[in-house]
Amino acid sequence: MTFEAAHPDDFTEIQNLYWDLIDKSKDELSFPDWKKGEHPSSDFLIQSIANNQLLILRDEGIIKACAIVNSISNKEYANVAWQVKEKDNNVWILHALAVRFEYRGMGLGTLLIRHILSYAKAKNIEAIHLDVIDKNTVADKLYIKAEFKYISTEKIFYEVVGTREFRMYEYVV
Repeated sequence: MTFEAAHPDDFTEIQNLYWDLIDKSKDELSFPDWKKGEHPSSDFLIQSIANNQLLILRDEGIIKACAIVNSISNKEYANVAWQVKEKDNNVWILHALAVRFEYRGMGLGTLLIRHILSYAKAKNIEAIHLDVIDKNTVADKLYIKAEFKYISTEKIFYEVVGTREFRMYEYVV
C-alpha cells in the first residue's frame, strides 16, 4: 500500500471512486449527501490534484482511498473555538475523505488518516480541522478513533446541502 499525492492521470479513477461511492451508498443513513458533479466537483478534484493536495492510498495499482487537504475553510470556521487558530497556512482542512465502496470496513480510512497526520507533521502543520455533517455517524466514529477532538456543533451553509449542523473536529499535530 502506498501513500502519495495524486497525479493528473489519476483524475478519472478518483472521480469514478467518488461517483461509484455516491451511487452505492446514497441510501445509507450516514451518507453525507454528496452529489455527483457537485461535491466533490470535477474542478475541485482537478485543482486539488494540481496543487498536490489530493492524497491517495494505492494498492496493486488501484486507488482505494483518498482525501483532500488544504487551508481553505468555510467562513463559519472562524467562529469555532479551535485549540490552534488558522494563520499563515499552519492548519489543514480535511475534505471529502472517501474509501472505494468495495474496500470499506477494512481499516483504509484509519490508515489514510494516519498517513495524513504523519505527512502533516513532516510539513510542520500545527493542526487539522474538519467538519462532519449531522447524520454521518460513521465519519464521527472514524475521526474519534483517530483521536480527533470534538470541538463543537455549528450551523454551516454548503451549496450542496444548504444550512445544516456539522460537528467540528480538530487534531493538534
